[in-house]
Amino acid sequence: MSDRPIRVGVQLQPQQGTLAKMRETWLRVEEMGADTVFNWDHFHPLYGDPDGPHFESWTVQAAMAESTSRIQIGCLVTCNSYRNANLQADMARTVDHISGGRFIFGIGVGWDEAEFKDLGLPFAERGAMADEYLAIIKAAWSADEPSYAGRYLTFGGATFSPRPAQKPHPPVWAGGAPGALSAPAMRRAATLCDGWHPLGLGWADLEKGMATVKELAKSAGRPAGAVLFCPRNGLALGAKAGPERAPYEGAPDQVAADVKRAAGLGCEWITFDMPKADVPGMLAVIERFAKEVKPGTA
Repeated sequence: MSDRPIRVGVQLQPQQGTLAKMRETWLRVEEMGADTVFNWDHFHPLYGDPDGPHFESWTVQAAMAESTSRIQIGCLVTCNSYRNANLQADMARTVDHISGGRFIFGIGVGWDEAEFKDLGLPFAERGAMADEYLAIIKAAWSADEPSYAGRYLTFGGATFSPRPAQKPHPPVWAGGAPGALSAPAMRRAATLCDGWHPLGLGWADLEKGMATVKELAKSAGRPAGAVLFCPRNGLALGAKAGPERAPYEGAPDQVAADVKRAAGLGCEWITFDMPKADVPGMLAVIERFAKEVKPGTA
């Protein structure tokens, strides 16, 4: 368990509107004391018309890396086979430098079969592609002139200098299917990544998953503490909720107790999905958390 207090961040979705509005939003979140701000990575609009079209996530990250100064940033999560692995490695180390080493690399295999079809990618092979692409990305980050021979990509002669600002590379978090203990994601986190980033788990599944990841990491010969625990849940601040409430649902004191519970389990980070609302609505929730919840988490 880390000696540092648990760090709290938000995922802002989607990245709609003007660049000026997005910059204003990220800066306001930074001012309110969040530790991290994340966006998402999709080519198709999700959840119907209310979310509508949205800007490309990595371009937005680069712009926000330049605009912000303290918060850590990233994408939770990027589909690790949507882009050529060399290109993805180059984009990630560039954002890491623009941010001054504040970048977190969140990865997943993807779930929207229609996106894979439109990108000309084999949906059934997405897990194998994600693993190989991650190996390629790490190879690219580790040498000025890396090379790799794999099933999906073989290359040599590319130049990756300067290497990432963070050493040996930006932290890599493995995400998985929402609301479920994803065995491939836990295996990927335990053996290949620096953090496990489960989405929407209850307390029992979170504890079970953490124990599994620790055991898998130990079996892989990794030292204790090599994998951080970085869950993500919805934030539903409101009135006092009953005993059957979901994690992070209810009055400020209940949510604060949940944050402390996560820290007690050994989680180093918690990321909150914002309620689906307009930008002022999301900012109001973040501000209420900063004023009414965060003081009770110390």
